[in-house]
Amino acid sequence: MHFDYAASMSCRHSSPVFRDAGSPYPSPIRVARRLDRALRLALSLLLIAISAVVSASGWKAERWHAADFTSALGGGPDGGPVEQAGSTPYALCGDQAGNLYLAYDQFIDIVTPDGMRSHLAGSGEFGYRDGAAHQAEFRLGLNAYYGAHNLACGPDGSVFVADGGNRSIRRIHPVQGRWRVDTWAGGGKRRLGPGESVLPNTVAFRGTIAVAVTPAGEVTIADNYGAYRMTADGREIRYLARWPTSAYYRDARSGKLNVMMGDSDAAGNVYFVSRTPHAVIKVTPAGELQHLAGRVTREKAHQLAGDGPPLEAFFNTPTSIAAQPDGSAIYVCGGDEYDIRRIPADGGGTTATLMQNGQWYRASIHPNKSRGPAVVKPDAKGKLKPDGDLTILMVSHLLGRDAQGNLYGSLNSWSGMTQFVEGEGLLGTRVFRLQRGKPGGNP
Repeated sequence: MHFDYAASMSCRHSSPVFRDAGSPYPSPIRVARRLDRALRLALSLLLIAISAVVSASGWKAERWHAADFTSALGGGPDGGPVEQAGSTPYALCGDQAGNLYLAYDQFIDIVTPDGMRSHLAGSGEFGYRDGAAHQAEFRLGLNAYYGAHNLACGPDGSVFVADGGNRSIRRIHPVQGRWRVDTWAGGGKRRLGPGESVLPNTVAFRGTIAVAVTPAGEVTIADNYGAYRMTADGREIRYLARWPTSAYYRDARSGKLNVMMGDSDAAGNVYFVSRTPHAVIKVTPAGELQHLAGRVTREKAHQLAGDGPPLEAFFNTPTSIAAQPDGSAIYVCGGDEYDIRRIPADGGGTTATLMQNGQWYRASIHPNKSRGPAVVKPDAKGKLKPDGDLTILMVSHLLGRDAQGNLYGSLNSWSGMTQFVEGEGLLGTRVFRLQRGKPGGNP
């Protein structure tokens, strides 16, 4: 963002004066004009200073730094210090108190602000049981496209879980100091048409489900055929609409999207990502569904295109999404790309790819063609391969974000790769934190 301002002040003409008892007094009109000019000059200088700050704080100058988080490379216990824990989570969300919540296997873990990880909910067995959190049972990753997982943190401290195997949204929440699990929506037999509302436990979700929670506490749910929104008190669910027709293949009569994951921003916008067709959907606070990003195409030439306007950019089987809390951008990741792509949340501008040096670059070719060693070079500059030296940051899945907008990524164990940060060494965990620093500086 750039602003141009101009201000001038003329002092070439002397002011007429009134004379009273031999004492000169400037004309009131001239006084007012001088004050106005001085005020405008001061305002101009202030706006110029603000403009410089805004320009320096642009997203192109952001620096992202990779650091250890969890899933120790050498293995480790299920709990304890988070960096020493061995199990690998697949989804994550963070609350305003600084807690992080992780989904893996049939457990939901909590990481407290002091860095300790422990089981919060789940017995570890597949099933369906509400009640005391440690006795609850889930079917996470079942009946879900590519085993999709999704967590969403609510403003009241609740954690919402997309329980694909039970076709329901489960809520984990504290009651008189003890954590409990209940079913927030789904598990019924009623299929809704656009605009219809029912009790949440009577609705039937179809296919893979994903969840996001706005700061007002409204839960938005996606299944294969559209989006739903619940009232903040959980008493009613409404089917908003089917997916926009531009978001699926022209020869697909069903209008089906394989929605993998959701997130929201502070303004109450919700975002979902679909893997085949490859699209990002925005749900506005008013409940309007918009195809925000992702060119839905089977044409090879289009699939090889790099970054560009959001609806022209191609995403290769994305599995995960995270929104910046301030609503400036969303990030998609996973599938066959091994990268993080930035999308302006307003649908304007251009997409960008996070490179190995922790800065955003517009890729002239699809990031899939620029794979290289999993090395983060914090100070590297240049162009994306094959024209230059830079390759993409190696990330096979984006678990989610914390309340501050820091991202959490992972590398699949079958890839046989680890992240190496130049000047610092090998990261000791398979799941790592990508911390956003101040523009032009380090985190």
